[in-house]
Amino acid sequence: MDTSDKFDSRDRQIVTALTRGLSILECFRIDQPLMTNGQIATRCRLPRSSVSRLTHTLVKQGYLEYDSTNSAYQLGAKLLSLGYAMRGGMGLRRLALPYMEELARESNSLVALAACENLNMLVIEVVRNPTSKVKILEVGARLPLDSTAMGRAFLVSCSQVEQKKLLAQIAKNRNIDAQSLSDNIQSQISNYGRDGYCVSLNDWRVGANGVAVPLYLKDIGRRIVLTCGGTSKQLTEKIIRRKIAPMLLKTAIEIETIHKKMSQAMFDGLRHRKSSS
Repeated sequence: MDTSDKFDSRDRQIVTALTRGLSILECFRIDQPLMTNGQIATRCRLPRSSVSRLTHTLVKQGYLEYDSTNSAYQLGAKLLSLGYAMRGGMGLRRLALPYMEELARESNSLVALAACENLNMLVIEVVRNPTSKVKILEVGARLPLDSTAMGRAFLVSCSQVEQKKLLAQIAKNRNIDAQSLSDNIQSQISNYGRDGYCVSLNDWRVGANGVAVPLYLKDIGRRIVLTCGGTSKQLTEKIIRRKIAPMLLKTAIEIETIHKKMSQAMFDGLRHRKSSS
């Protein structure tokens, strides 16, 4: 993660210290809940002296906690309250949950909503069929943008300019060939144009398959992706294309339709109140 990629240094309205502090919070992962100043400095590509001051400030504010046993930091409880507030305020989450639960039951898979966040897909809601053998994916998990079905579904919803910028940043951060990455994504886009969905077959992780579609919703403020995932034995390519993908597409249409109706009803209500006053 390079903090220089997050903002235009020519934008004088950007508060650099705030940006760096937020980048530190974004360093922590489910599989790496504890991090030292040195590890944070390496991941954020910031001077260790700057990281030390920032982590000290974040501890004082309650956003980080210091683990003296491991001489490392972990996310503070204050962030948990922010997370609950964010999820509770997401009308889309409440709206989509019943449809996601039905899809999880019918497909016997894990169903999730995700959004793009700093070159990764951030999981914002998960529903799992109890009988499914798929590994549980937690809310807040970050998955690669280029090798997962959800990431590919997000990329196909982007403009060519957005795609080019995102892929260039991914290639730079991972030190991989930008042209090969672009060719692979273009292939996925062509498949989406043909099928209406994106798949990942053992690409993100051996033994894991997935299928995803972008949700086209107005007034959300960011693009959201709906995805189904499972083991490669459970969700074979044949099962995905014949059974899971059609159900996923149907659910996506249902969510888009109900969201449109609710948005229209809200707009009509506001217009009525304005005319009455």
